[in-house]
Amino acid sequence: MFSLLPLGCYGSDLENKKCISMQITPSTVIDTGALLSSFNISQLLEIRNLIITHSHFDHIKDLPTFSDFMLSFGNHSFNLYTTKTIMKELKQHILNDLIWPDFTKLPNSKTPTINFKPIEFDKPFVIDNTEFTPIEMNHLVESIGFIIKKEGKVFAYSGDTGICDNFIDHIKQEPKIKTLCWETSFPNRLKKLAELSKHLSPSMLEGELAKLNKKYEVHIFHLKPNLEEEIISDIGKIRTDMHLTTMKQKKPIFIS
Repeated sequence: MFSLLPLGCYGSDLENKKCISMQITPSTVIDTGALLSSFNISQLLEIRNLIITHSHFDHIKDLPTFSDFMLSFGNHSFNLYTTKTIMKELKQHILNDLIWPDFTKLPNSKTPTINFKPIEFDKPFVIDNTEFTPIEMNHLVESIGFIIKKEGKVFAYSGDTGICDNFIDHIKQEPKIKTLCWETSFPNRLKKLAELSKHLSPSMLEGELAKLNKKYEVHIFHLKPNLEEEIISDIGKIRTDMHLTTMKQKKPIFIS
């Protein structure tokens, strides 16, 4: 059965609310905000593919320590799928031998812990019999959303984004999509902050939903955990006939 498992689905860490990590298969995870705290050792060793949507800390938080875990456990390696721009940001600012070792060269450059697999916008790639089409989103840094297909089923995943007509266009081009995963980070009271940081508020999400031409099941994520109750209250005021729900950690989303 095709499903998405949110390991962490918040725009920050607070108490038991974790940063972004989405498990697609036992060996494939999108973003690493809650990777190490979500699995035991044997489960971690199953992971062979990480997809990084962008370089912001809440999405890469466990990438450095997961790399160290895989190397120190016995020269285990994994594939890292992202764009050349995002990989350059990671190597320049994190995996730079100053903040953290460069695991694209450890234990050596011929057999590194991190095997970089460059991806390009609008060019599908396949992992574990699952097709991912990267979509360029509208965020402060280069950021990726996806159309994800498996077993004839399809869903759209926004990653971090503000208002993004490119995402809308891709959704409309896929008639089989019934499920959307869409970020909403701030309450309506902080709409200006959402605009400045290129995120969404519920009122902004309402405007995006109005651009679509059919009903979807919409799973909302990336809420700031200290503002969760206020955001959920504002989501309840969205005028739409679509089914809206907020993601819950470790509660799978089954793709129909």
